[in-house]
Amino acid sequence: MPWPTTNGLRNLRGAEAGLVRGAIGMMVDDHVAELRDGEQAWAYGVEWFDQWDAGQRLWLLERVTSALLGRETIEPSAAMFDATVDAIFYEVNDLVRMEIEQDAADDSERSWRQSVIDALECQTDRLSILTADGVDQLAWQTTITQIADAILGIRLYQRAEAFRDADYEKTESFLRDRGLPETYLTLIPPLRTVDQTQWSIDRIQAYVFA
Repeated sequence: MPWPTTNGLRNLRGAEAGLVRGAIGMMVDDHVAELRDGEQAWAYGVEWFDQWDAGQRLWLLERVTSALLGRETIEPSAAMFDATVDAIFYEVNDLVRMEIEQDAADDSERSWRQSVIDALECQTDRLSILTADGVDQLAWQTTITQIADAILGIRLYQRAEAFRDADYEKTESFLRDRGLPETYLTLIPPLRTVDQTQWSIDRIQAYVFA
């Protein structure tokens, strides 16, 4: 069952899928460096994702990758999955920011900014006014958020944050009114063995390099 985007259940397509696939690949590289080389964990700016250890984060990435790009089902819906998808777009924003700061893009390689433009045009079926040499970070952040909004919609996991420590009746009412399962705020990723984590890495890479 594909991902529940704002325009229905579907897999990501074309350049939209390409942007997400590239960002996930970079995230996997960072996690592998953390696990194998002792690199410091990269903070993506999404607490619902950042709080887990590397093996758990890779499991989350494997689950959402298989839903965004493959045929897997994510049931039930949970804050940790929504936050993982959001973290992917935070990664895109970081990659664009670093590209601008380092002036890294040139004619010999495809830039992240061009990938963002292509993804937006894929979603909207309209030409973008952005150009791949643009350096207005706010404009890029706004565009990346627009792309993410088409996939995630309202960030219910962020709104739910205020209810984590609320009384049960208020929490239950919030979840019920939004059609969310009772376990939306309580599900956590499982702890993973080394072999299980490698399995997640291999499965994600199979989608990334498809």
